[in-house]
Amino acid sequence: MEIEIFNKDDREMKFMIKGVSVPLVNALRRIFISEIPSIAVDYLKFYKNDSSVFDEIIAHRVGLIPLNNASEIYIMPEECTCTEGCEKCSVTLSLEKTGPCTVYSGDLVSADEDVYPIIDNIPITKLGEGQELKFDAVARLGTAEDHAKWQIANAAYKYVPKIEFNLEKCDLCEECVPKCPKNLIYKEKDKLKAKNVNECTMCRACEEACEQGVIKISHEDNAFVFFVESYGNMNVSDIVSKALDMLSNKFDQLKNHIETI
Repeated sequence: MEIEIFNKDDREMKFMIKGVSVPLVNALRRIFISEIPSIAVDYLKFYKNDSSVFDEIIAHRVGLIPLNNASEIYIMPEECTCTEGCEKCSVTLSLEKTGPCTVYSGDLVSADEDVYPIIDNIPITKLGEGQELKFDAVARLGTAEDHAKWQIANAAYKYVPKIEFNLEKCDLCEECVPKCPKNLIYKEKDKLKAKNVNECTMCRACEEACEQGVIKISHEDNAFVFFVESYGNMNVSDIVSKALDMLSNKFDQLKNHIETI
């Protein structure tokens, strides 16, 4: 297996992976989007809510506020011996505001300085004159298999494209050049060429525009372009490393099961 990184920053990574099959890259994609644990508000304890927004709606909004990743600090609720949450498996974020004001995600006060909203200006509700809002939000670890609020990243992949030219048939009519939505095909020294082939969407618009059958669009059978986007809870490099470790552990578990059988 070979990996080539095209571009990377804290939030996004694009890379090519070679020498693998579709089931393997799809398993990796599923780990990215649904199996990496993260922390999110699981339930709220309301003490006062005079706002015009129902408790259930506020709870839903607070649950979707992204928190920084703390999967290495806390344990999963099912691994804990407590019944309603403790310092090992949960953290409480409190909020108490009196209007008139707009209540934002940055108003949440965490009992653990390592757990906090990564975006401070997400509006929760508005409070009028004399209205009060007070609650405790209990955050716990989970995965997106149970709820989207625990999703930590988005990921997608595609085959590595191939653009081939049969120049013996080409009369240089250039009908195909403007048809490419990515502007990948161009003419140089009486020849058709392609640039940035990995950006090709394989829409085949250029192939369909060529009546002489000069262009053939296909793909590599065992190479894929992968795109991973972090939602900000965790650096994208750490997400990729975590996903690869989880995939490796799955293989080890499968091997042990087979050997046991």
